[in-house]
Amino acid sequence: MVAKTIAKNGSAEIIIKKSRFITTIRRVHNQDEFDDFVAEARTANKKANHNVSAARFGDAPLIERASDDGEPSGTSGAPTLRGLQVHNLTDTAAVTTRYFGGVKLGASGLIRAYTQAVTTAIQALGIVALEPRIALHITVDYATYQPLTAFLAEHGWAEEEPTFLADVTTTVYVPAADITAVTAQLTELTNGRATIVTGDQRIVEVPVPVR
Repeated sequence: MVAKTIAKNGSAEIIIKKSRFITTIRRVHNQDEFDDFVAEARTANKKANHNVSAARFGDAPLIERASDDGEPSGTSGAPTLRGLQVHNLTDTAAVTTRYFGGVKLGASGLIRAYTQAVTTAIQALGIVALEPRIALHITVDYATYQPLTAFLAEHGWAEEEPTFLADVTTTVYVPAADITAVTAQLTELTNGRATIVTGDQRIVEVPVPVR
């Protein structure tokens, strides 16, 4: 399964019955980074009533953390963690800061509020899949470069740092499973005039729909 994480660090706020719920989400990779993140949130929101936190990070095994930070047990940390789980996010932490507005929400109301808060933030910040991809270095003559560029754009293969010398060399990153098919397509497109060299693998962040 391809790992997913938050597309960017950031925050989103909702107001429910006069209480402010500010969810900040950040990429973290270990316990120390998670602890630092929570500490920063508490320092930045010293007057808040609660700084509820949750995280999923690491692999083999995946580590999960959640804290109600003074809210009734199970009403805040668990729903926040569930929000990360539902979207299958890893190496991701969320802190929802609550400024109490004077109206009690009850246990079920708190669960709904913290669930809505983390979901709103995830939708605002986006999700990316961390896909392992292989570099294809493609060299063509100038006459062939324009149709090549159109083909790559049509199929969503973003070019990186094309060089223009006697010929044009450009690089795209494609999933390993697609290497053979894409190479064949490029060979057909260029009537065999392209030189295609397989390069290194790297992780590419691919935006995915947020549900």
